Amino acid sequence: MPSLTFRFTTECELTLNGASYEEAYLKFKELYQANNAIVATPTLKVYPPESSTIYFEVDEQDTFSQMDGIKGDFQQDILANLPPNWIARIESRNAVKH
Repeated sequence: MPSLTFRFTTECELTLNGASYEEAYLKFKELYQANNAIVATPTLKVYPPESSTIYFEVDEQDTFSQMDGIKGDFQQDILANLPPNWIARIESRNAVKH
């Protein structure tokens, strides 16, 4: 299952899975733009950071790319900030599903 992991400058990390990379991204976008608590328990609350720098990795490969803020578009936020070899990987994985 495709997954995207997002890391903030606070060293908070969040991994979201989806049927596609774009679906995982849209889940993150919804959490980020709602500005609500991502995790809310009596002892732990994690909010998106005030800094606009966000790091993300594809399929937990320990190689983070950086995006400056969230523009709200998978192409601009994710694909535009990946190395070419990762773009080819995502495109080939999407082609297999169609």
